[in-house]
Amino acid sequence: MRCTKLIFAAIAIAALASVSFAESPIGPTFTAGDALCGRFTQSRKLKDIAQPLNSDGSFVLEPGRGLIWRLEHPVQMTTVISPAGIRQIIGNNEVQRIETVKVPVIAHFYYAMNGALLGEWTALKKDFTVQSMGDSHAWRIVLTPLRSTDPLVAAFASIAIKGGKMVDAVDITRANGDSEEIRFFDQKISSLMTHPDDAKLLEDKDLKPAN
Repeated sequence: MRCTKLIFAAIAIAALASVSFAESPIGPTFTAGDALCGRFTQSRKLKDIAQPLNSDGSFVLEPGRGLIWRLEHPVQMTTVISPAGIRQIIGNNEVQRIETVKVPVIAHFYYAMNGALLGEWTALKKDFTVQSMGDSHAWRIVLTPLRSTDPLVAAFASIAIKGGKMVDAVDITRANGDSEEIRFFDQKISSLMTHPDDAKLLEDKDLKPAN
């Protein structure tokens, strides 16, 4: 479960960075029914393993509804994150389900992500010190955890985010010495309705949002 929560945190940070910089949201503007789609590469460096663990895939982010993170290589796995919780699916089989009513920290990070999508930069400042540099064309943000007593936030030593109109890269250094590089490309905002398969993933009636 700890690994899943760390993965979620990294995804959430990357997603919310896509649409905010410093005190002014300068990223893409969403309207009702819009979704942010794109691809990613991910390279994890574990301190006890010589070679990096590389993977790639695609994602769909729909503000207010959730994030679909599809790992395509070297294995196929879909992670769905919504206000109600996290689901991980391999093939047609659900292999893990974590509800926000049981793990409230998931809701905390989800709403931080959604708040940033709405231009509420303060969502990040509740958990991190924020150092920013550059301008709307080329910027870099470094996040450092504020509260070491929060186990999920304290798992990160720092998070560096770079981009322009969209987020281009996220470099994560964890407190245990591991690191991770995520690169985003082919990003676009689609005004089309969510694909039926994606809509089904985001509308899991068995997951109930925490009150």
